[in-house]
Parts: sequence; C-alpha cells; structure tokens
Amino acid sequence: MFEEEVRRRIHFAPEPDWVKVQDFSRPATLDQSKAPYGFYTWLVDDQSKLDFRPHRYDRTIEEVVNLSAMSYLANVTIPFNPYYDELTIHHIRILRGDQVIDVDVESRYIVMRRERSFERLVLDGRWTLAVTLPDVRVGDIIDTAMTLSGDPACFQGEFSIPVLLQNLIYWDRRHVRLLVPPERQIYMKPFPLGWTEPRISVLADGYSEILFEASQVSECDYESDAPGWVMPVRGAYASSIDTWKRVGDVMRAGFEGDSDYPDGLLDIIHQIETDHVATSDRIVAAVRWVQENIRYFAFSFGEGGFVPRSLKDIFADRIGDCKDVSKMIAAMLTKMGVEAWPALVDTSRGFDLASTQPRLGAFNHCISMCYHDGRMYWFEGTSDVAQGGDLDHMAQNDLGYALILKPGGDLIRMMDKAPGLDYEVREVIHLPVKTGEETVIEIDYIYRGARADGVRRELRHQSLTSYVEDRCALFSYIYGMNMCAIPQMTDDRKRNEITITTLVTTDNPWHTTSRNGERVFFSPESGFDYVLEEPEGRRRFPFDIGDVREGRITTLIKTALPLSWPAQARSWDFGGLRLSFTPRQTAQGYEAVRDYTVLRPWLTAEEKMALDRAYSEIGTYDRMSICAPGRAPVKWLPGLMTRAALWGGLPLLGLAIWGVVHLLT
Repeated sequence: MFEEEVRRRIHFAPEPDWVKVQDFSRPATLDQSKAPYGFYTWLVDDQSKLDFRPHRYDRTIEEVVNLSAMSYLANVTIPFNPYYDELTIHHIRILRGDQVIDVDVESRYIVMRRERSFERLVLDGRWTLAVTLPDVRVGDIIDTAMTLSGDPACFQGEFSIPVLLQNLIYWDRRHVRLLVPPERQIYMKPFPLGWTEPRISVLADGYSEILFEASQVSECDYESDAPGWVMPVRGAYASSIDTWKRVGDVMRAGFEGDSDYPDGLLDIIHQIETDHVATSDRIVAAVRWVQENIRYFAFSFGEGGFVPRSLKDIFADRIGDCKDVSKMIAAMLTKMGVEAWPALVDTSRGFDLASTQPRLGAFNHCISMCYHDGRMYWFEGTSDVAQGGDLDHMAQNDLGYALILKPGGDLIRMMDKAPGLDYEVREVIHLPVKTGEETVIEIDYIYRGARADGVRRELRHQSLTSYVEDRCALFSYIYGMNMCAIPQMTDDRKRNEITITTLVTTDNPWHTTSRNGERVFFSPESGFDYVLEEPEGRRRFPFDIGDVREGRITTLIKTALPLSWPAQARSWDFGGLRLSFTPRQTAQGYEAVRDYTVLRPWLTAEEKMALDRAYSEIGTYDRMSICAPGRAPVKWLPGLMTRAALWGGLPLLGLAIWGVVHLLT
C-alpha cells in the first residue's frame, strides 16, 4: 500500500455524536509520587460503538511532570492498519494554565511504514501516524482524542474487546463505555482479580450502554517472572461470541476450501509414501519436509495475519508463517490418509484459556496436529531445525489449551504431559591421593527431546567447541589452570538424543579452608541450577518454572583419599517441583545423584515462597562440595616442649644466679 492510499484512510473531524465527551479541569494539586516515569495520567477514556463495523474511541490526558517524559509525550505516534482501519483524529491539544493550544495535526503529521516485527521476520503492513508537538514544556497537559473504525472481514462482524480497569501506571480517572446495538449480544467475563461492576442502561435509540467508571486507580502489582497467563490487573473481556466452537467456525473459514495441490507437492507426498511403509514414519517425514523446506517469513498484510495463503503460493515461494506451515503439514498428512488439522494456541496464556471468555484474538500462534493409533500428536511447523526422533520421541510442546480448526472443533486440553528426563549429566572424577598429581574429570552431557533440538539449533551457528566454551570457562573459575579436551558428540536422531563428551584435567582441583589444612573439592556441575532461583520474598502470583521436565546429575568420585561428604539422602517437595539428593558408597567410589522434576510449568505463590525458605539448605547440595580432612593437630607436643624448656632452662637459670652472687661477693 502506497502512502497516498494510507493518507486516504486518515481523517480529521470532531468527536462523533455517539461519544460522551468527558469534562476535564485540572485539580489544584498533583501527587508527584504517582508520576514515577515523569508524567501523570489524568484520564484514560475508551468508548466503543459495537456495530458490525465497530468504532473505538480513545482519549488520553497526560501531564508533563519533568523532562524525563518529554520525548514520550511530545512525540505522538498512533499505529494503525490501513488495510481495514479508518483513523480519525479529533484533536491534539496542549493545555497550559488557562490556555488551550490546538495542534494543527493535519498540516504537521507524517505517516511511516514501521515494521516493528521485521527483525522477527514478520511484515504486518501496519503504518504509524506521527506528530511532533511544538513547544511542549514541563507542566503542560497533552490531550489526545482519536477513533479507529473497522475490523478484518474474516471476523464476520464478530468482535472482542479487553476492558482494562487497571494498569502498570496510576490513573487519576478511568472511563469505559460500550454501546451495543439491540440486534447484538455481548458476553463479559471478569479477569481473575475481578472488576468494577458496570452500570447498564438502555438508551432511547435502543442501544445498551455498559459503563465503567473509576477514580484514583492504583497501579497493579506486577511480577515479571509470573506465567504469561497471569492477568495482574482488574478488568474483563467483552465478546460477541459465547462459545469456543463459534470462534473456531470464524477462524476455520480462512483455512478451508483449498484442495488445489500443486504437482510438485504431490510428487513429494508420493515420494514420502514410497520411502516409508509405516504411517508413523510418513507423518514424521512430512513434518520434517516442511520444517526443512518452508522458510519462516510472515506476510501478514491485511487479513494475512489471520488467513493463510494458498498451498500453491506456499509451495512455490517455500516461505510461510505459522498458519501457512501448519496448513501445509495438515494438507500433506490429509493426502496420505491421516486425519490432521491446523490448531490455534496461545504461547503465553494457553493454560488459562478455558477459564476466560471465548473471543477472537485469544490466540497468537498456529500449529498442526494429527490423530494416529488413538493418540493426538502436535507439530511445530515453524521450527528452524528439523526435529529429531521418531513419532514417539519427537518433542511436543504443551501449550495448555488448543482450538482445533475442524468442523465442530472445540477448545481442548492438548495433553497431560508427564515429566521426561530431557537433561542428564554423568561425571566421573578421578582424584589422586598425592597433591600435584593430575586430576581427571570425564563428563557426558545428555540432551533429549526438545533439549536435543535446541542443541542442534545452536550448532547451526557455532562449532561444538564454542558451544561448550562456557563450561570450560566455569572449570577455569573452579579449578584454575586446567585442560579442557576437544568435545565429542553423538547424535541419535531416531531416539532424539545427543551426547556431548568432554575431558577436563587439572593439577590442583582443591580449595583450602581455615580448618587445619582441610581441602574442599567442588563438583563441576550444579545439580539444581535450572530450577533454583534467588529468593524473592512475598509473592502474589504464581512463578514460571518452564516446561514439564526432569534433570539428573550423577557424580562418581574414584579416589583412595578419605573423604567427608553429605552422607544422608534428602528430598524436597514443593508441589510443582521435586528435588532429591541420593548418595551412596559403591565399589568404585563415592556416588551422588541430584534429581529435579518439574511437574507443571508453574509454582503457586506459596510453593515458590517455600522454595525460597529452603534456598540456603538446598544450595549446600546444589554445587556439591567434597572434603578431604587435613592433619589432626598433635596434642602431646605442646606439653612436651614446655617441659623440655623448663628442664633445660632450670640449670641455666641456677648457673646464672651463682655467677651474679659470685661477682657481688
């Protein structure tokens, strides 16, 4: 779209009649503590007229408290999508004392094609209207009002609106107004933290008015390490849809009706069927072909953010986004006689979808799935490396709930994923008796499933030696001068398992303590570092701990030295996380196993606080320390030396006294 076309989608007009313009008069005082970012928000006003072509009015009034906020408030940017949005600027005003300075936006604005996601290989076609306001000063109040109208045609007139009644910053006043025509229905569900109950009335023209009003709205509590599905604010979702099946009907329409397989694609499908007899192997081969041959790039112009391109275009360009590659995988498997469909998921909030209002805009990603031998399998077509493993060992990411785009498809729980041992370290340490002799440490790093795919991804851009460089740096930190051998790797693609083996040698692995020459040796690998986080104190929200998984560190020390070590087995259970330490003496030497099991992707706030309280105790087992006692002090020696001094000193003392007396007489 050219700039001239974009400008035709921009208008300048007063507020429409349906908007209730809110009066504003600055109070005499302003609470500086409510302006930590250098500006103070007096009003946030959202009003929507929810016809089949929705109109969304937005007005903000913000004051420049100090210079730190000047660049933010004095440069107004309004992103919009001219493929289906109409943007109307009502006013931008500078309020300075009793003055009202109207900015001539029409003569000052510029439009820019700003692809903010281009670095992530996404072109969404959005443009930005930008205005630099003249002569803005500290103490000025910026009053901006605009309306966006329109929605993608693929939404079929349905709408969804999040109603935020709280934010990360303080609001002096919040006003939300929804106008619903009599022929439409609206469904609303509060966020988990609740909402302010709206006032509902019917206007003379038959529209229902839903009104939220609040004053002195405090900023929300925010914890950056909470799961993405946590909504830390008060508010609600408003939607014209009451079931997830209806959401599926709307979104499925863009995926249906394309059975025009290009000849080249049919040849590839035929070749896969020729090369593989088992259906399970054909499924894996089709998924891998897409992952290896369709390069990720998203052309999301207009409705492209919601509707995939045709099979012919995807195959011809060998380019596609998540919708395109998921459509391609499902189409290939369908042609092979396997029931397969694209599916919509949310990578951040997928675990909470079932408890929220069904709505458009609930999903941010598309994957594919199939049914085989009574099981469902889920595939990530946008993986930038071909996944390893046969069908049973191919990694499947649990994103909570998914909406399968098949007729009658509903929101379903993707899987009840059991923890799998995806990361394992086996270290054998040969500790010599004599100081200065070479200590040899043999280490195997074993990655499985998604972790193995991650290693392959890393090795596309660096050598194996570079990949383990951070490990070698850690060994230098612990042991000082050492030799880290060139690593070796074995990649079992069928089982989706990678083993990296390295060898470390050092002449002085010991750290001395203040206790009579006692020496301490530290295990090269931390046992719980992938799940043990620094204590934080009070929490309000759950804590994100990552995917369901298991990890194990096995340490075997071969030595003739007498050692002291943690000899008792320990375990800790924090609900969503279990840790254990299991020591034993074997014929080969001292062996300790440190295990962690993540049972679900988050800990409750109470579980995380319990983990914090046990942090110091668990830390003593994390990077395990092994002690070699120093020599015990000889208790009889000081007494003997005292007696010897006395026995040897008395004759000398007597001789000295006799000499003095003899001289005096």
